[in-house]
Amino acid sequence: MTTSSGHFRTFAAATLTVAGFAVGVWGWAKKQDGNKSEERESPPVSTKDTTAPLVEINTGLLMDKEELPKRDRILTPNTITIAHGSVTGTCEKLAQELFEILRDLKLENRFIQIGKLDEWDWWDELINDEGDGQAANSKPKKGADHPPVLLVLLPTYHGGSWSSTATCLESALQDLKNDWRIEKFPLKKLCVGVMGMGCSDYGDNSMGKPAKEAFNGFRELGAQTYGKKIRIGDDATGNQGRVLQAWIHHDIIPRLTDMGDDKDDAEEREPVVIDIEDMGESVDPETNDQVGEGADIEPREMVTSTQAKALKKEGYKLIGTHSAVKLCRWTKHQLRGRGGCYKHTFYGITSYQCMEATPSLACANKCVFCWRHHKNPVGKEWKWKTDDPYYIVDEAVKTHIQMIKETKGIPGVNSERWKEAHTVRHCALSLVGEPIMYPRINELLGNLHTRDISTFLVTNGQHPAAIRSLIPVTQLYVSVDAPTPESLVAVDRPLFSDAWDRLKESLTLLRDKGQRTVARLTVVKGWNSDEIEGYAKLIALGRVSLIEVKGVTFCGKSDASNLNMSNTPWHHEVVELVSTLKKELDKLRQLGGPEAPPEYGLACEHKHSVSVLLARVDQFAYDGEDGTRRWRTWIDYPKFQELASRQEKDPSFRFSVRDYTAETPAWALFGSEEEGFDPTDQRHRKKKKYPKWTKFDERGIPTHDHENNELDQEERLRLASQMEQKLREVGSGTTVTELKGGEKLIHDASLMFRGDVIVR
Repeated sequence: MTTSSGHFRTFAAATLTVAGFAVGVWGWAKKQDGNKSEERESPPVSTKDTTAPLVEINTGLLMDKEELPKRDRILTPNTITIAHGSVTGTCEKLAQELFEILRDLKLENRFIQIGKLDEWDWWDELINDEGDGQAANSKPKKGADHPPVLLVLLPTYHGGSWSSTATCLESALQDLKNDWRIEKFPLKKLCVGVMGMGCSDYGDNSMGKPAKEAFNGFRELGAQTYGKKIRIGDDATGNQGRVLQAWIHHDIIPRLTDMGDDKDDAEEREPVVIDIEDMGESVDPETNDQVGEGADIEPREMVTSTQAKALKKEGYKLIGTHSAVKLCRWTKHQLRGRGGCYKHTFYGITSYQCMEATPSLACANKCVFCWRHHKNPVGKEWKWKTDDPYYIVDEAVKTHIQMIKETKGIPGVNSERWKEAHTVRHCALSLVGEPIMYPRINELLGNLHTRDISTFLVTNGQHPAAIRSLIPVTQLYVSVDAPTPESLVAVDRPLFSDAWDRLKESLTLLRDKGQRTVARLTVVKGWNSDEIEGYAKLIALGRVSLIEVKGVTFCGKSDASNLNMSNTPWHHEVVELVSTLKKELDKLRQLGGPEAPPEYGLACEHKHSVSVLLARVDQFAYDGEDGTRRWRTWIDYPKFQELASRQEKDPSFRFSVRDYTAETPAWALFGSEEEGFDPTDQRHRKKKKYPKWTKFDERGIPTHDHENNELDQEERLRLASQMEQKLREVGSGTTVTELKGGEKLIHDASLMFRGDVIVR
């Protein structure tokens, strides 16, 4: 997982597609070749082509599909250019809606084009006025020329910075402003409109800052700007649709349909520039849902209708105004005898009796690896209606059981397991959002325990006060997603500006919890898989009972995620990272002192989900009769319920991790032949595809075939030759290529054979 001495980073530009449009418009996009279907223990590096040509929009011309279109220059008269810097897809959708409205106006003598900001060379476009010539995509037109129009939609990145998809425009505006060779107002012939997107839940003045800076930047360069107030959509309230409509109908259309008012004195007009610090006053209050004194006293519901629709489409069953349940795929797998989840292997839960739920769909982070693709709300503190915890638990259990009933017709469901699944025994409070934000979380947990339901609570470590006041849970997790403050911001995209300090405080609080605590690491290659020493220092703060390290699950491309299949590690890479992490923890322990971590050992693995478990030796390990180390990472669930009930009745009573451990079976241990797969179940492979190779040497070259037979020398030399060719193409070690939009593509020749499969 860690890169070798040959590791280098390549930052390459790539052209990404934007949405295509139909109904009287034309678009051309390259169809990407599909990959071969692969069945695997863990995902391979994708070879999918990540580049595609631009999409052009023309309201008056139909071109041949095979002909690569050309754009008009942005400064070409009669041209309307819509450009967006979308990161999560919001600005792109707004740009598409804007295009469709302008197209339907049937503006005479106009050419409309749309694309991403990073598809233009902004210095060249804004400094070179080639508007006197023939437009690239336009036929000769009759009538007076209209000045060129540029409509920009800009998102807000962390801390009010420009997103990587928009910095090309930011740099060009700065360069034009500072270059003494350029005339005073070089953009005096250009009309510009700017709309921003942001999130007020960040609680600072960063919302819409790039849009404000762009608005001011264009004005300083002499451009005529549409509207006197900045229009900024707020993701927290979901008002971007109304803001867009106000921008279009109040600022854009009146100017497009009557361009004569300011044209005569455009060249003589001195631009009005607003100081960025004062620009908040120029944000339109009517379209930005600003809440002032005496505003709504009644808390609003957490989930908007748009968010609810998106969550339901993903299979979430919403409960009340802020909770949800969803049937986990591992529940269905184990019902069919196809294996349980990693918690079954590590801790002995029964996957088909586990309910995945959350009492808070909102979260304080927007993690790049979130498999929910950010369809849920965000927030730093609770500001919504609060549902009764007993109602939430009751409805969650009823809804979960109803979903279990609906699985009866699935082929292969074991009837005995199906009957047992109607009794919920475990609750994974990790579905989506941040469950610890829910103000009545302790009552909810207590009600689950009263029902003899164990609790696995996952928090992102941004609410240390809630951790401090939390009652004992069966197992408490804190996600440790990055080893440095900088990488935490890049990976988690937190709302809190002091996210790093909050994470450290949360981890430190785990020392005194008394029950099982877990540091959970989700490995995303190219994002957070380096600087293992930093992880060790964070984990040492909490002296946690267990350390779970899991490879990220790639859940497909989405507008809200920059991940691709190459960011998903193989199981052997996670094992390598965990081994390195253990060494770093051992170094800190050998240094001694009060902050030294305890000793950890490799206890379990679940290759099926690319997961490895480190456990504290003093809490879970013991020597067997034969002198070998044994582990007790499984949980005695009835014992925990007994202890938790006793403490609830007598708050002075204390219990510890060792009081409810249970023996870990041999098949679940690290290094076992079963690799963490329960032998009572049957491994299922899609389309009967099996790994072509079962063993590899240190270079990644196969040494054994699918039947575990050793390859002959000739075959190994042939494969070695292919490896050498790949090394010449991509180099040794791990190469990270950063594409436009922030996506990171990983190349590693040592993985080239890992995804090979055969059908049998």
